[in-house]
Amino acid sequence: MSYRELVFTVPAEIAEPFGDALLELGALSVTVEDDAAGGYDENPLYGEPGLSPEVQAWDRSSVTALFNPEIDGSAAEHFIPELLSSLKVAGFHLPTPQERIVEEQDWVRLTQSQFAPIQIGERIWVVPSWHEAPTDPNAICLAVDPGLAFGTGSHPTTHLCLLWLEQNSHLQNQSLLDYGCGSGILAIAAAKLGCSPVVGTDIDPQAMVAARSNAEINHTIIRFVLPNAGEPELAAQTKYDIVMANILANPLQVLAPALVNKMRVGGKIVLSGVLARQAEEVIATYSQWLTLAVWKESDGWVCLHGTLNTKMDDTQHSFASTQKKSLKFIALGLFFILLILFAEHLSRNALLPALATRVDGTSSPIASSAFSILQQVDEKLCRALGCINRSTSDFSAWKITTATLASENSREGLKTAANQSVLQVEIQNRLAIPVLFPNLEISLTDAEESEMQFIRLTPKDWVPSTWQTSHPNFSLRGAPSGAIYRLELPLSLPQNAAGYRVRVFYP
Repeated sequence: MSYRELVFTVPAEIAEPFGDALLELGALSVTVEDDAAGGYDENPLYGEPGLSPEVQAWDRSSVTALFNPEIDGSAAEHFIPELLSSLKVAGFHLPTPQERIVEEQDWVRLTQSQFAPIQIGERIWVVPSWHEAPTDPNAICLAVDPGLAFGTGSHPTTHLCLLWLEQNSHLQNQSLLDYGCGSGILAIAAAKLGCSPVVGTDIDPQAMVAARSNAEINHTIIRFVLPNAGEPELAAQTKYDIVMANILANPLQVLAPALVNKMRVGGKIVLSGVLARQAEEVIATYSQWLTLAVWKESDGWVCLHGTLNTKMDDTQHSFASTQKKSLKFIALGLFFILLILFAEHLSRNALLPALATRVDGTSSPIASSAFSILQQVDEKLCRALGCINRSTSDFSAWKITTATLASENSREGLKTAANQSVLQVEIQNRLAIPVLFPNLEISLTDAEESEMQFIRLTPKDWVPSTWQTSHPNFSLRGAPSGAIYRLELPLSLPQNAAGYRVRVFYP
């Protein structure tokens, strides 16, 4: 029996409803892929913390529908015109799709033939359930079938992590956290090599199902928990001897404070999913806490590792050392004395910005409460003594929470030029005091990540016009504490543009 496969190319915003319409019209299955996959303008979507895409599709999405002629009459000559007519009634005006014939096969046998046992290092073997295990008495066999979650041992990033585990002989009774565990293969290998306890976490509930099943098949005791479930294994006070994360470079940078915060003093961190050209950027991100180094490279991917040697406060791993925290409390105490003894209004404009806490939850509750009291005292003294307010400029106050470059073509059809796009940016003042608006710099790069064009915007260029109208003195007064600004910046992209970066700066 043969199946009929139809391939449509659609913009991102209609990919999901269009797929639903195809299923309602009799399609056996619908698959959505990046139409530019493999090209220089390929647009990966990372479903990771801090990087979850708003639209679960690509700028140009390839939607493939599979039909069975024996039950839906799709072999008839008039099938495609009638399908297009029905789609038009549903609001989808599309050209004739590409067509492919898919022959019937033993799909289970075909899939299984693609996954043979994989030897990693000297002892580790990844063995699908339909294969015989190796006879080597020293072999450590991981029974993992391809399924709902990433991680079969075939990818260089997983391979590097397994090698690291095998070649580190002091794993007995070492606690390990597998962050972004996928199928659970790394956690299972760690448990079989002597790590205990072993915990795995992933944002995908399906990964939890697959990981728990694989752990049971491998007769290993591992706790798999969702990161938002409030389990004690991920509580702030719970630390691990080894933290392992095989994700991607961007999520690893976003998650840096959280991952370092899970490390015990003297503990090790192992990071994979990083291309060799991205290694220095990831190393620089973690440099404020520890020193990372390239452990091994394979097929253009690297595995990074490091040790947390500096003693850090249990609740401040990701933000500051114990010494820095102590100095901050001392500075707060000295500031109260200065307020009383040396006329607070003479020094407040310099000390308030230096001691200001953050409103995004990264400052400790004690520091935030102390600064709140300080602000109340400052306000009362200013009413009594009179103060001159000067807004501050602080680069670290600003956080770009999202930055997405979307094609105008996908939103308005053929109304705009081919390279017209819109950069959507969300930026927040995280300090507990007003901060002057910064400039924005947009850097466009080609496929080799070479810079092609700089675009610099002053606050008058990017601050929303409605805000400027309602706050005539916005450039002098700055942005209030915690204020979030969402903006859309039209851009005309160079022909070879393939990437972008956004940063804030003060002239």
